[in-house]
Amino acid sequence: MTAQPDSDRIDRVAPGDLISLPLPDAPDAEDRQYKVVHIDPRGASSDGAVVITLEADAGRTFDVELASDTVVTRTLGAKWESPQSPTPHRG
Repeated sequence: MTAQPDSDRIDRVAPGDLISLPLPDAPDAEDRQYKVVHIDPRGASSDGAVVITLEADAGRTFDVELASDTVVTRTLGAKWESPQSPTPHRG
């Protein structure tokens, strides 16, 4: 079974999720896939924003500040890795 993508808001994703979004400072402004590593709502410089640590190609991580209502495309199959997974697992 292939995981179907789903649109969601950045404040609803969790570490381990695979998301696609165009980054505000990216020159080509096209959607790229990233793994959510960490979410820090208190680290943002303004209300209604969150600081997200994302993992890109080759394990490179970086922080980006986004509005908490930013729409992202989330790969549903990624929920297995997430604390939001409905099935308890250890790995």
